[in-house]
Amino acid sequence: MISITAHDFSWIRGPEDDPDDLCAHGRVEFCVQGETIIRSEDGDFTLSAAGLFLLRTLTEDHTEESSVAEMNLLFPCCGHSVWTCSERYPVMCMGCDDGIDVWIRHRRPDVEISFKAAVFEVPLSEWREAVLRFTDQVEEFYRRSSAKVFQMNPEDQKGWSAFWQEWQERSATTLEN
Repeated sequence: MISITAHDFSWIRGPEDDPDDLCAHGRVEFCVQGETIIRSEDGDFTLSAAGLFLLRTLTEDHTEESSVAEMNLLFPCCGHSVWTCSERYPVMCMGCDDGIDVWIRHRRPDVEISFKAAVFEVPLSEWREAVLRFTDQVEEFYRRSSAKVFQMNPEDQKGWSAFWQEWQERSATTLEN
């Protein structure tokens, strides 16, 4: 069994709604086969960026050699700078070099999850369910929040639009499979 659960949702300035903040923050508990590999006490993460990165792992590997979180970590501390790009993905979420990486490799029909010395093999269907439950939590936090104000330059707004477009496309494709 796998669970990736978000806790203590907030914006960068705290739990009060902030229409100017576009990034959802919070804590994560990530458990695989009865072992907790990320604990709530391990820190705050940018859950919006983590959600997009996790959606990418539903079809692609996340390894040191081939990251779905280009220039970032799977569970990043920061993911505030979102830019469109013409590389591997439509958007890149830049941040700091803090956070937690968990490697995800597809071993059909399973997924291998590696963290430090621990390696777990789980059915892809269980991985998909855990990721979609997590991203549903993130989406629900946004739905409960005020509309976001794009007080930024046009390139930043273009990046955030591409972010949510990729999120929705990956979610929809996953639900069809």
